Amino acid sequence: MEMKIRILNRIKNISNRINIKKFEIFNKYKRSLGVTNEKRKNLLIVSLTTYPKRFNVVYLTIESLMNQTVKPDKIILWLAKEELNNEEIPEKISKLQTRGLEIKTVNENLKSYKKLIYTIDKFKTSNIITCDDDTIYPKFFIEGLYNKFKEFPNNIIAYRCTLMTKLNNNNLNSYMDWKSSKNNDPSYSLFPTGVGGILYPSNSLHNRVLDKELFLKLSPLGDDIWFKAMALLNKTKTVMVNSQSIEFPLIQGSQDDALWHTNVEESKNDEQLKNVFDYFGLYGYIE
Repeated sequence: MEMKIRILNRIKNISNRINIKKFEIFNKYKRSLGVTNEKRKNLLIVSLTTYPKRFNVVYLTIESLMNQTVKPDKIILWLAKEELNNEEIPEKISKLQTRGLEIKTVNENLKSYKKLIYTIDKFKTSNIITCDDDTIYPKFFIEGLYNKFKEFPNNIIAYRCTLMTKLNNNNLNSYMDWKSSKNNDPSYSLFPTGVGGILYPSNSLHNRVLDKELFLKLSPLGDDIWFKAMALLNKTKTVMVNSQSIEFPLIQGSQDDALWHTNVEESKNDEQLKNVFDYFGLYGYIE
């Protein structure tokens, strides 16, 4: 079994390196649009954020999002002016604007919240897919989310979820003790994680989602936690694309300062989950 796992990991690493090389070539030579010409009535928007330390990898993520069997109406990259610090956006990223990328800068620095907050505010009737900035997404990524959305139009759709569980009526089990889900029925207990990509239908989150003062107080580093709370507050369930979670390949060397190190290793997730669940009284939604 150990040998089999090693072989599978080796195959994955080789495939990942091939994909990275492919998207590096695409970035140099490809000229075709990465978004659809015929806009949908309710826009399908891919929304993500990054910061200068990831400039050397995010263009690969965007290339993978432009190389989809189902193309979105928009791809928006949100940047904080404060983080740019007069640094120029590299050509590898800026040149993608000719193929449909929209780069938007904002005065405040809401860190990972930027990937969704501003897009929800600006495009209220749109369906929004959030992505991480350090992941290579396969060609079927958007198609899988969108097909599942058409089947469950009132549910949040995700490729990767853990199953939330309770210790008692007023406490959740530790985030570290949640298991990967093996069920693709809609559920309040499914917790979607951003690295796998998440589709938020229009009006799936409670209107308090934009309450910056509150989310920075209760869950300053846990945007996925806040968005999950806003889904529960709005009585919106989550459903997985498949019957078990899928792991998409991370770009090698991009994880040194990843936020999950703080949230998971220092138990910040547990602290922030308790903050939002206590504040809104959400424990009754979890089985």
